[in-house]
Amino acid sequence: MVFGLGLLSLSFIGLNAVNLVDEAAVAKQERIASRKLEQAVSKIPEQQRSATVWDHAVRKTMERDKVWMNANLGGWMQEYFGHDENYVLDKDNKPIFASAFGEVWSTEIYEARAQTIRPLVAEIREAIFQAKTKQEDISSILSEVEAWDVFDLKDKLAIVSVVPIVPDTENEFQNYVAENLHVAVRYVDDELANEISSPIELEKAAFKDLDSSLMAAHVPLTDRSGNVITWLSWTPDLPGTDLAYKLLPVLLLSASALISLITWVTFHLIRVSDKLQMSEATALSTIRMLEEAKDDAKVADLAKINFLSVVSHELRTPLTVILGYARLGAHLKQMPPARKLAQALESDNVCLDEVKKLADEIMESSVSGMVKIEKSGEHLLFLVNQLLDYARIETGRLEIEPEVCDITYVVAPVVEQMRVLTEEKGLELTTELKSAMVYADVVRTRQIVINLLGNAIKFTETGGVSLSVKEKVDVIEIVIQDSGIGIENKDLERVFKAFYQTDSSYSRTVEGVGLGLSIAKELANLEGGDITVSSEVGVGSTFTLTLEKA
Repeated sequence: MVFGLGLLSLSFIGLNAVNLVDEAAVAKQERIASRKLEQAVSKIPEQQRSATVWDHAVRKTMERDKVWMNANLGGWMQEYFGHDENYVLDKDNKPIFASAFGEVWSTEIYEARAQTIRPLVAEIREAIFQAKTKQEDISSILSEVEAWDVFDLKDKLAIVSVVPIVPDTENEFQNYVAENLHVAVRYVDDELANEISSPIELEKAAFKDLDSSLMAAHVPLTDRSGNVITWLSWTPDLPGTDLAYKLLPVLLLSASALISLITWVTFHLIRVSDKLQMSEATALSTIRMLEEAKDDAKVADLAKINFLSVVSHELRTPLTVILGYARLGAHLKQMPPARKLAQALESDNVCLDEVKKLADEIMESSVSGMVKIEKSGEHLLFLVNQLLDYARIETGRLEIEPEVCDITYVVAPVVEQMRVLTEEKGLELTTELKSAMVYADVVRTRQIVINLLGNAIKFTETGGVSLSVKEKVDVIEIVIQDSGIGIENKDLERVFKAFYQTDSSYSRTVEGVGLGLSIAKELANLEGGDITVSSEVGVGSTFTLTLEKA
């Protein structure tokens, strides 16, 4: 731990020292580059005056000698000083000479620049006017007059400088009236950046917009108002970082040796600690496993008891009915109608109408008993089939046979079958069927709908139950909605578990062992669909069966 803290401290101090050295170096480079940039801008008027403060220049520009002007005020300045464009303006500020890129051009090209350069020209004209007004050493004043600024010329950034063309002798000033002006344009481009950076060895210097994400040094190029026009940016020389890279192999070897020692000691300490923790974890895990096994056993016992209780109740009721009517049939002679019939037949005066009436009563009673036996048997068969289906699902032996079919063909018979149950309870069963092709097992899908409708009817005492078919982009939805007791939010997911019943007190008043929704959910999943539920206690529930469209 101590070694680690020491290593971190040394690393922090070293990095801080490297940063300080680099920052000082970059600051020095920026100061030098800033001075060089200022000099590059300020020397443009000086370059112009090397040929504009000259008696010969005054005479030749008055004579409109374009050959001479190109040799001294145009192409020569571009070749020798790096100017990109040069113009000569007359006293009305009209161009009388234009040169760009070493060639003489039509003066019309100045029109694209005139609007931008006009403020500088006006400034020079005002300076000339003031100098003439004072009449004090006009030659020395005009030979120093200059106006420059940095402009965006639409197609590129440029430094523009304007100076007057004036004599260099006092005699010439006596007749000086032409007042021609010389305009120099120097582009802010890679050539200018190289001219500034080469003497001070700046790497990859270029004018560009400032990008804070780049690790580059930079100085601003501003106009005369101090507004930043662009930035001279370059890859800085970082002596601290360079030294760190040179020493890095030695530092890495030293750090590796120290880390290896610390690691070896730490490893042995951790191994001992791990053994203790593993022993403790094993003991805790064993305790948790025993507790979980105990809880699982309790849950399993409770589920088994509940299941046996529910199944026993569901089987006992129909069996009681069957046995009751079977015993009643076995003692048919003891029934009042049977005894009366026997007495009537033994009588000497037999009344056929009375005999027929008594026989009808006996048959009616027998048929009623047979009907109840049949219903109880059907209920028993339904329970057994549910248990068998659940067993097949649990063991993976239940197979489905999907086919392309019309959902109306699947659902309509079930609706008519279940309508009898709603009429018995005085409920309203409404439907909204829509023809649509699905890929489903007809028999199993009907079983799902029977379970969902039956569940809705069982838990609805007033109001009604509705079934509607809705067509979506990729699926068909069968929505079954009731106005029953509803389901609490905590029970919404558990209603699909086997043998689960939401309210044990109420569930005892309705038939079922708690397998219907579980089987329906599993069958829907086997068909590639699903069942979802939403509910509000006291308002009702909505079950939605989703099946794939054909």
